[in-house]
Amino acid sequence: MDLSHGLLLGLCIAAVIAAGCTNGAQAPVTVPQTPAGTSSPVLTAITPSAGPTAACGGDVCSFVPSVPLPEVGTSLRIEASPQRYSPIMSSTPGIGLQPNATGFNASAAMFTWNASYGQFLSWNPPDYTVGQLDASAINHGEKMYWSYTDKPASTTEPVIITVTATDPVSGTVLGRSTVTLSWDGDTAVTVKDIK
Repeated sequence: MDLSHGLLLGLCIAAVIAAGCTNGAQAPVTVPQTPAGTSSPVLTAITPSAGPTAACGGDVCSFVPSVPLPEVGTSLRIEASPQRYSPIMSSTPGIGLQPNATGFNASAAMFTWNASYGQFLSWNPPDYTVGQLDASAINHGEKMYWSYTDKPASTTEPVIITVTATDPVSGTVLGRSTVTLSWDGDTAVTVKDIK
């Protein structure tokens, strides 16, 4: 590259820096090129393709690289059993809730559980000791149990249980599922709907 090309390139870079950011707009960039058979450079505008964007505020600009979208086909569904549960049952500490993930590695994800009533319990190997949790809990895809100790003031409102799986590094939501429980008398619930 001769001195005139270097000087022209330096001027182009300085012009881009002096112009500042354009709030994410993809402005054309001018690049010097020398057509064959000539000694004078010609400025050619090149418009960047879609992808990373720049955002500016005051004198500060930040570059945001494009983030790949999660794979198409990821899903999450809760498998619930037994279909009818009462705290007086001795065979289980609650309704077992097992997340069934498709299209992502469940053991690498974070699962956030929420219940509109009652509480979550853990009851897993090796010792199968019941661990009491709150109406909100986080785990890594292990089976969770839901139960309650006192009947609610009104049994007309269903219990809504949700689980959301996220990638702990990027925060990307990988899947969601909801279980609706209906009251069966004053001391039992039944699984009515799973989405």
